[in-house]
Amino acid sequence: MQGTILVIDGVSTNRIILKVQLTAACFQVLQADSLSAAMALMKDNRPDLVLTAMTLPDGDAADVKRALDRVRHGVGVPVIALCPQNDRGTRIMALSAGIDEVLPLPVDDMILQARIRSLLRMRMQDDELHLREEGVAAFSVPLKDTAAAQITQSDATVALVCHDLQTAQKWKSRLSASVDFRLKAYNVDAIQDLMRTPVPDVIVIELNEHSAGMALRLLADLRARISTRDSVVIAVPNPADASIAAEALDRGAHDVLHCGFQVDELALRITAQLAHQQRAEMIRNTLRDGYRAAMRDPMTGLYNRRYARPFLEQVTQDAQSAGSNFAVMVADLDHFKRINDAYGHPVGDAVLIEAARRLQAELRGSDLLARIGGEEFMLVLPDLHPDEASTMANRLCRAISASPFVVKGCAQPLEVTISVGAIVAQQGTQPLSADDLFVAADRTLYEAKHAGRNLAAIKGLTQSAAA
Repeated sequence: MQGTILVIDGVSTNRIILKVQLTAACFQVLQADSLSAAMALMKDNRPDLVLTAMTLPDGDAADVKRALDRVRHGVGVPVIALCPQNDRGTRIMALSAGIDEVLPLPVDDMILQARIRSLLRMRMQDDELHLREEGVAAFSVPLKDTAAAQITQSDATVALVCHDLQTAQKWKSRLSASVDFRLKAYNVDAIQDLMRTPVPDVIVIELNEHSAGMALRLLADLRARISTRDSVVIAVPNPADASIAAEALDRGAHDVLHCGFQVDELALRITAQLAHQQRAEMIRNTLRDGYRAAMRDPMTGLYNRRYARPFLEQVTQDAQSAGSNFAVMVADLDHFKRINDAYGHPVGDAVLIEAARRLQAELRGSDLLARIGGEEFMLVLPDLHPDEASTMANRLCRAISASPFVVKGCAQPLEVTISVGAIVAQQGTQPLSADDLFVAADRTLYEAKHAGRNLAAIKGLTQSAAA
């Protein structure tokens, strides 16, 4: 089954006809003859889409939308309303109430199926984002409340792409009286102009009878390109054509004006699509922030142990495949407890931050520096030969000890040193796990500590070194 659709209609004949159409397309169909019956069904079922009559015995399509929003697993479920006639005023009121689509009866099966497929694709993408958001929330800092975030659209750019520039300019003139977006007019050949940064937030494409083929190819191209794949694309068959509208949806259009160009309807659909796009972008930003918080040490900004371990595993696998060398180092600030005891933890924190900065400055772009404990750091350096590893380890020691740490709260600069234990995994060495490599480097660190501190101890990885 492709999904579950809840059909709500007080007329049994209408429900039967729709069930036959939808079942033939491999959808599971639930039926209700009223809003109250539909909400009773919702207690034990989670439909992927709701298909409702515009008027019901105990409400209307707008009431259905509001009722869904009051149920946790009903929020965001797409709603298509079926109207007895193609009434523009009724369609506008329904779209204003948050209904995703309004189709006239008798419903055209081609456009209905295409619209259902389009809305279900968007629903699945939303569900995936929310699942990731919940996963991040389980192991990171509290996430932003995206529902409460203020959505502003005044800076959005809308491109109007028509068969000829004259029509695009005419659409721009008519639409400018109804919206505050920045409007730009293009003809359908101007793909290079559309690709210029910054790309439009919304691209409205006319599907003219003379250029429908070219416009449909442009639509698919825009949805596939990295630069424009996040732009909202709205198709406008002009004149109205159900088959072209259906094809536009199947090629990736986010929305379609199946009744042709109408200013107020286009303004509503642009606003709704932008709101959806911005909510999704806020969730993506939250995900990025959450993953960053989960993988970074909040004080120094370095990666933490959770990130460093799989990074080391990957470097180990890559080196084994390529037959290359790499180094693992563990570094520890000497007598750090004395700094905390003598000057307090704020000074100790400042020393850690400056030490992290100095160590990071010595590394290559491919190297990893992570804070894995209080004053302990781990370094993973891919494609590094033994001589280079020795040079690097000694450079790290000098980077800390070469000049005193000037820290707010201390009258005198602080002399700080670090000890480094390094293991170099060479070509042909028996591969070890990340944990074994860390243990070997940590053991070498303690040799450096026992040898007097402020120095580096380096070993090639052998079976005896790892044992």
